[in-house]
Amino acid sequence: MTGKIKNSLSKWTEKTSYLVSAGIVTAVIITSCSDNSMFTGDYAENKRPIMELTTGPVEGDSVQYHVHFYWLGDDPDGNIDHYEITMSSGSPLGFNPADTMGADKWTWTQSTDTLIIAMADEYDTTITINEARYALYDKVHTFFIRAVDDRGGSSNVVHRSFTAWTLAPHIFITKPVNINPDIGIQMLSPVIRFEWYGKDPIDSPWNYQEVDSTRYLWTRFHSYVVSDLNLYPEQFEHLWGPWFHIDAPGDSGRATILGDDEIIPTGRSYIFAVQAKDEAGAISSVFDIRTNVRAFMVKTPTGPLLKVYETFLGKYSFLGYNMDPITLDVPPGFEVNFTWTGDASHYGAIVSTYRYGWDISDFSDPAAWEVMPSPTIRMARPKIWYSGIHTLYIEATDNLGVSTICAIELSVIPAVMEKDLLWVDDFPSVNFTQSIYAFPTESEHDRFWTAVCMLCPTFNPDRDIFDVSENAFMPPPMSLIFKYRNIIWSYSPATDAEQGSVWTRLVHYDHFEFLNFLPYYMAFGGHLWTCGMSDRAGGLGAMIPENYRRFPCNLECDLYDPGPTCNSRAGMMTMAYKDLCVTVIDKIEGVTKIWMPFTRDDDLDQMTYAFLDSNTPITLDTPGFPERLELWSMVTQPGMFFDPEIRGFHYGEVYNPRYWMNYMGITQQSCFHPIYRARCRMVRSVLNGQPVAFWSTKYADAIAPGGGTIPAPSIHFGLPLWFFNRAQVDSIASAIFDRWGILIPEEE
Repeated sequence: MTGKIKNSLSKWTEKTSYLVSAGIVTAVIITSCSDNSMFTGDYAENKRPIMELTTGPVEGDSVQYHVHFYWLGDDPDGNIDHYEITMSSGSPLGFNPADTMGADKWTWTQSTDTLIIAMADEYDTTITINEARYALYDKVHTFFIRAVDDRGGSSNVVHRSFTAWTLAPHIFITKPVNINPDIGIQMLSPVIRFEWYGKDPIDSPWNYQEVDSTRYLWTRFHSYVVSDLNLYPEQFEHLWGPWFHIDAPGDSGRATILGDDEIIPTGRSYIFAVQAKDEAGAISSVFDIRTNVRAFMVKTPTGPLLKVYETFLGKYSFLGYNMDPITLDVPPGFEVNFTWTGDASHYGAIVSTYRYGWDISDFSDPAAWEVMPSPTIRMARPKIWYSGIHTLYIEATDNLGVSTICAIELSVIPAVMEKDLLWVDDFPSVNFTQSIYAFPTESEHDRFWTAVCMLCPTFNPDRDIFDVSENAFMPPPMSLIFKYRNIIWSYSPATDAEQGSVWTRLVHYDHFEFLNFLPYYMAFGGHLWTCGMSDRAGGLGAMIPENYRRFPCNLECDLYDPGPTCNSRAGMMTMAYKDLCVTVIDKIEGVTKIWMPFTRDDDLDQMTYAFLDSNTPITLDTPGFPERLELWSMVTQPGMFFDPEIRGFHYGEVYNPRYWMNYMGITQQSCFHPIYRARCRMVRSVLNGQPVAFWSTKYADAIAPGGGTIPAPSIHFGLPLWFFNRAQVDSIASAIFDRWGILIPEEE
């Protein structure tokens, strides 16, 4: 018999659950020869019991290899004592009659059912399911059963023939990573670790279980070797290794190292293939270079792939021994935090150790490295540099002793801060025919801010303007930024390089297109005045990841969670929170939270003017701010875009709005100081009276080394000032410049 019989009774299952390799189930037979001395009188002739198979495969049917039989027996003149069952390979016309003869061929049971796991180890054909090929295995079996009564009489033998079938299992090689899944040969090392997993379809490709065992082969590659494996598998039988159970010790059923005790010459091509066997004996016989076959050439490896990451400086990849460094500029005081990973799987090896060091002159000296080689060294200790050029070296070594060494050179920007004022024009526009004043032309915007900057007597328009649109939409270089004591940065709400604004790409949290050097500039003693169009994606809201821009946004909790629960503290690392001291960002016009329990409407929230917060001590100590900041008369004339009969102003942001701070129980940071507050079209708006411009005193006491700057706060307007009263804007600029020490002196 070829099969496994499981009785449904626990006692039977415990004692007789086994897989039969060939022939008949080992049976316990109870024969009954009556002892006449136990009885007196005449004996009636014993009538044979009757046997019936009630449930099971239809005669000659093909069934999945888990087969359940049910039966009933009846004894006309007594009781059924037990049943005897056995199973043989073949049909009644094809099996060996000797398989059902002899007491040792039958298994004894008192149950009325059994579960058979029948062998299906004869290859039939290959079928295609959802464009994937599967080998179909089957085998013919005959199940026999007879009933034995309490006087030892047995029924006629009842039998049922059926064909058990199964889909053969399949193997998927996972390591080395298949970098050429369809064609080509990948380059691997002379010592290769292969890993794989198996899928054994039970009754369909999507219903599978663990395979029973696996084996592998490797041989020289030629153009038709995979085809021959599929067509003439018997020719390769001598190359296969032994079968290992899938959970055999040492990962022998799931992995092997090729080349540790084999000699694999370099410069030649090979294949490595894995087969699986399931519990029914079916063997994977479909070989596919995308799954269970690897074609490779052995060559001397160049070293692991080393990937280095720094949160603000970006990601870099290195391969082999290359001392040509990646050069990066960093601001003074910038803390670098490098982490890395190594991967040698592309050539079949594994990374065994890492180490790193700064400014190494002798690589052979272990003391020159900051740490000893270790598999757990995946990051460098934080480092802060204030001047000079410093090089980080990282080494990853594989289990063959081959290394990749990379060099990352950090050049600390000199911070001379010898000039007074730089204007970064990050508000690109074009010179169109102005009609309704919904947006400034390029020349209008340039004239406006140039006039503001000219209030500083040393400002030179030919030298002290950095126009983003004229510099390939790239940020100003840090070497330029750190030449100035004070910077005005005006931005637009554009979100990509084709439209303009660098601001949105520079300040975005968890984004490494550019290093956001502005916090380091302020920390070094520089003063920053930022403002621009802040609706939708612009303003400080640009620091929030695009998919999470729902307002109001509490940066202490929900940078990555627009719901009502506090789920993420990541926002506390944004420039808005950490350096400008803003805790909540809201929009006059923006995408609001779905669940927000407050009424929001354009007619309610749009602004008519801003008024000065006279209760802010730092503003009181900075005379010159006008009591009101009103819209420019040109943009509010009848027929203009911001005609008050049509709409109020909405290109702005609101900061730390009281309605949301109170609702969420949020405390304002001590370094946040409102300057102007919004007067909305409707006083019942929740945004009415909330800050739209503020001082940040986080770095107000910072002074550049050598006294290059004076202590002063930075300032932010959540409004594009081009739309506002020219004289009032000039008064604001004069007050700020006076605080910064760069105001034009009054004529005597």
